[in-house]
Amino acid sequence: MKHFFLLVAIFCSTLTFAQDNFTYTPENPKPGDVINFSYTQGGDLTGILKIPEAYAIVFSDKGAEIKDLTLKREYGKLVGSVKTDANSRMLAFAFTADDKFDTNNNNGFIIQLNNEEGKPISKSFLDVASIYSSFGEYKLGMKTDNAKALKTYENLFKLYPKDKSENMVGYLMALHSENMEKGNAAIQKEIENTIKSGLKSEKDYDNLISYYNILRLRQQATFFIKMKAEKFPSNEAKKDMNAYYAKYMAAPDLAGKEAVLKETIEEAKASGKTDEFTPLVNFIQQNIANAYIAKKDWDGFKNFASQVTDNRAKANLYNSAAWKMQEEGTDLKLAEELSKYAVTFGKADWKKPTGEKGKMQRYSEWIAQKEKDYATYADTYAMVLYRLGKYKQALSFAKEANVINKGMETAHNNTYALIAEKAMPASKYKPILEQFLKNGKSNETITGILKNAYVAEKKSDAGFDMYLVALGKEAYNKMVAELKKEMLNDPAPQFTLKDMDGKTVNLSDFKGKVVILDFWATWCGPCIASMPGMQKMVNKYKDDPNVKFLFVDTWQTEDDKVANAKKFIADKGYNEFHVLMDNEDKVVSSYKVTGIPTKFIIGKDGNIKFKEIGFDGEENLVKSLPAMVELAN
Repeated sequence: MKHFFLLVAIFCSTLTFAQDNFTYTPENPKPGDVINFSYTQGGDLTGILKIPEAYAIVFSDKGAEIKDLTLKREYGKLVGSVKTDANSRMLAFAFTADDKFDTNNNNGFIIQLNNEEGKPISKSFLDVASIYSSFGEYKLGMKTDNAKALKTYENLFKLYPKDKSENMVGYLMALHSENMEKGNAAIQKEIENTIKSGLKSEKDYDNLISYYNILRLRQQATFFIKMKAEKFPSNEAKKDMNAYYAKYMAAPDLAGKEAVLKETIEEAKASGKTDEFTPLVNFIQQNIANAYIAKKDWDGFKNFASQVTDNRAKANLYNSAAWKMQEEGTDLKLAEELSKYAVTFGKADWKKPTGEKGKMQRYSEWIAQKEKDYATYADTYAMVLYRLGKYKQALSFAKEANVINKGMETAHNNTYALIAEKAMPASKYKPILEQFLKNGKSNETITGILKNAYVAEKKSDAGFDMYLVALGKEAYNKMVAELKKEMLNDPAPQFTLKDMDGKTVNLSDFKGKVVILDFWATWCGPCIASMPGMQKMVNKYKDDPNVKFLFVDTWQTEDDKVANAKKFIADKGYNEFHVLMDNEDKVVSSYKVTGIPTKFIIGKDGNIKFKEIGFDGEENLVKSLPAMVELAN
């Protein structure tokens, strides 16, 4: 027995990466312990004089929760403590300042809690793996590292061999993300083994469905979903949220959908599952309300929305309806009534918060979100009052929204400019509009109003164009300075793909050029939303031989992926796009893409200079991409 514990101790010492600037007591903490820690600033926080902010993500049987921590200086180090409870399993610490994180060389600051045998709790390994595969990037400033996630699973299986089968899906998902070929082979083998076992349990079906989903074989996954439903019919189906969701989606009209909503709420109360049903109830309410808004049935909307008991949800609904009304210029008095409710609630909820903070929110983030919500409501109310000709009253709310957003929300700046032109002398609002342009947060409407102010001051539009260029240059220089901080210099994985016409294309064909690599799919909403902006960029550089756009169609499930892509491109009119077919998802895997759209800007030296995930609006795209191209040059 003595030797066993010695081996455990030796093994446990290898579970986590070195944390030289982070120590803690007790040495082998257990659930319920108070953990005292000492931290010395390192990594990207080296040399920052102020005390960093700190928080811990505590993983437990109840899920993950962020706890804000207080640091104080003690003998040249920063010290703090965090209380765990009986359900706690693992803690991951964040130290941040000036939008920078100390990530411990992307290893994180991690503490696994121990069981009564002195071994790390088995499920804590899953928590650690999630840090390396997702949570770390989401909340700790880390980069996804599937190799470390895999190592964590291997450590789990060594210490708890019986847990291997239970956690095979997570392991194979990490393996597939790290090495698609090895992952594919391992998953295919596991599929064969699972089917040979005879599919005896629901878990067998769940695993099989997960395997096919990882391989993006949707038809096979759907087939086994149906088989599972047939073999394991639920006697509690009428109480299942999925059943209510399906029933709602099948309802043919608004009256039917409202009847399903009523039934869902009644079932939630009767079953004592109100909290579990809340997300579904909120979803249905939002959808019904949006249906009324789309129909412009304001009486129906008001009657329905008045039944919503959650004041926050009601404020959101009222705000959405009021915005639509002011856009249409109809029912403005009702819009004023609804918008005023949202503003009143929003300000009260910001100044004196109600409800529960999200478990994965810091307290400061929670308050900031309420402040942003109020800014949105205030902006809507300002526009409604503007439509009603109540300019001075509108201006006060537009100012509030502008102050909260520090002039960095173009839509709110637009509202301010429209109202300011009506409510203030040009000399008063002109400097503010100039700042919008300097911040790069303007549009044609703001520029037009600024021109009116310029002419009012100069008695002529002479020199306005040069004046505008000067303001825009400042914004551009600011953006470039920020982009330089984000620049990468990672080798771009080489690849060979065929385009839609069957022509072979190698990345190496474009050596010495700037390449914009855009990973997308025909089913991806944000990808599609980004394409008008990408079309503008393709047009901008069509005569530049040193800039090349490659649109990589990936993660498709259609039998004929080429035909699917061709039809999409033809229907949308994006015929200038050079589309490459990543039919086996090999290239998207080699670039370690976790979501689409993802764009890579590859410099002339063949290294990745920028990686942009998602889509945050055409305006930002057409401003930032040319700057990235210039820097990559």
